Amino acid sequence: MPVYFIHSTQVEDERVIIGNPLFTHLSKSLRTRPGDRLILNDDRGRRYQTTIHQITKQAIYANVLSIQESSPSSTPPITLAQALLKGEKMAWVIQKATELGVHTLAPLVTERIIPRVSPVHAPKFQERWERIALEAAQQSERWNVPTILPIQTFQEFLQRENGGILIMLAERREDISLSKILLPPEIQGGITLFIGPEGGWTKEERQAAQSLNVVFATLGKGILRAETASLASLAILQARLNYL
Repeated sequence: MPVYFIHSTQVEDERVIIGNPLFTHLSKSLRTRPGDRLILNDDRGRRYQTTIHQITKQAIYANVLSIQESSPSSTPPITLAQALLKGEKMAWVIQKATELGVHTLAPLVTERIIPRVSPVHAPKFQERWERIALEAAQQSERWNVPTILPIQTFQEFLQRENGGILIMLAERREDISLSKILLPPEIQGGITLFIGPEGGWTKEERQAAQSLNVVFATLGKGILRAETASLASLAILQARLNYL
């Protein structure tokens, strides 16, 4: 059952007031009715089991049946630093990465990317990606929605990156497999996973990453498409971290 996200200010005396845009989605698209059950998450890490009491022209009123507090995460947060992909591939990666529990997504402009996003259109892309992440988080019953960072260059992201384990996937190198790379028992600062474009990383980009002690890893002897590499890498990491 999908989990819908609300703000804590919408909860008053064991009642939830749902306005737009979720109101329109629930009442018009899903045609919910009084008596229907809803599962709602708020920004304080609380999950509400509710039943719809009343639907007006402006809002849905739901009664709280029970409240569940989120438990502290036992796995370190993963940031997917993904070079921009063409067409619907970027949206697809964001959707699936959300399902796989990624904490943050950083769309990167690298030297060999094919799509070129102008600064004028960048906010529209981010708005769409945030909506896709929200819908995927709801469908997969996550406790939170991943953060989608603004589009930035690879160099800008490296300058802001601080702490944690940095892993760059690189093909045609004699590096250790991601499935065997050393992960300490306790990871401070999380894990950042760099996935390049279809054309791969340039020599200069690899050198820039190496200067920050980025660990290079591979997914085996074969060459995977960028979107396949992203999801395969996330699945491997999450399995090793006991998330899956």
